[in-house]
Amino acid sequence: MGQSEGNGHQHRAAAFPMTAPLLSIVTVVRNELRGLKRTLRSIEAQLGVLRTLPTELLIVDGASSDGSRQVAEAFRDQRALPVRVLGQQPQGVYPAMNLGWRQARGRWLIYVNAGDLLGSIQPLAEALQSNDPSVWAYQGRSAMQPPGLTWAIEVHSEAVHCHQALAYRRELHERLGPYDERLKVCADTAFMGRIPPQQWQYLPALLAISTVSPSDLSRTPRAIRRDLQTLQAIQPNLRPWPRARVSLAILEIERLLGISWSVWIRAGLGLLRGNHKLVNLG
Repeated sequence: MGQSEGNGHQHRAAAFPMTAPLLSIVTVVRNELRGLKRTLRSIEAQLGVLRTLPTELLIVDGASSDGSRQVAEAFRDQRALPVRVLGQQPQGVYPAMNLGWRQARGRWLIYVNAGDLLGSIQPLAEALQSNDPSVWAYQGRSAMQPPGLTWAIEVHSEAVHCHQALAYRRELHERLGPYDERLKVCADTAFMGRIPPQQWQYLPALLAISTVSPSDLSRTPRAIRRDLQTLQAIQPNLRPWPRARVSLAILEIERLLGISWSVWIRAGLGLLRGNHKLVNLG
């Protein structure tokens, strides 16, 4: 895996205190300029809290050609936070996420990839600063946003483990290994499945908002079928897609129609049951 940082950045980063960060935010991007801008704005809105932790931001760019790299470097040059921009040849999201944690200096990690929005960080900041040695992963709440709309549906369930709303000790990778790069869409789910249940703690706060689209790789039937075959060999007890045949058939229809209707039907039912909450994103 290759990486690059300009010499000018190394000089600018010296202007920040040399104290090791408590939290590393990792953002992976490849030709997702609009999404990256949204993500960086959400991080910028939390700067007051992030500086107190302290926090660093790593942006892993997969050789973007749409200006994403330049936007990342401009955000770094604002010097609002210690920021490093890492370059990598396109290999997929999980190799990029692996590069991120390997280069991170923080004791805790959270991934806010291009297009995701960072939610309210204050509850997480308080949890991390409490330094409870029994907790290795904090699972916050996540929300799903339809593309182009200004509202999202927040999921209120301790049973839902979502990597966008997961903060965990970087040391977990030393114990459990990296994200499995043989998997294309569920290596995050596989990694979370290896964290011992007694080391989780639920955080009743909205940590992440992500868009849901039928064009997402995680909703691509071909990639899912490939992962299901791989999981049979490496982690056969993991079931990321319950009733896989039915799920795949629905996803095939959704891609043809261009709408993720099954997600929003389930979300609507969650609203009726009181398990979900409608969030206005303005």
